[in-house]
Order: sequence, then structure tokens, then C-alpha cells
Amino acid sequence: MTIAVDFDGTIVEHEYPEIGKELPFAIETLKLLQKEGHQIILFTSREGKLLDDAVEFCRQKGLEFYAVNCN
Repeated sequence: MTIAVDFDGTIVEHEYPEIGKELPFAIETLKLLQKEGHQIILFTSREGKLLDDAVEFCRQKGLEFYAVNCN
């Protein structure tokens, strides 16, 4: 299954344009879904450096996305 998730308010608390505090179990759950074979797509309105920062935040937590929206 392919699952698209937002960043602000889904993975972290909504503090846009800052990166909010990680929401409990969000990244852990997404990593578990990946381990079960699901493809996770980051679908967010962030763009440019703000998007890069969100992707890097997740990467540092061990979450790599199958794809990231480009607009």
C-alpha cells in the first residue's frame, strides 16, 4: 500500500514554518509500516529549504520516504 502523510500536524506539532515537536509514535509507526512493506510518501505544502529541513528531520530519526512531493 502507498501511504501519503503530511508533515506539520501529522509527524510533528504544527509550528510552521518552524519544525514542531515530534508527535508521539508518529515516526515509529511510519517506520513500522515501511518494515511491513508499505511505501510512505511525504505530502506537504513545505517547499525549498523548509521541505529539505523536514525531510532531513525525518532522515535523522531513521525515516526515509519512498517519495516526496515536489510542489
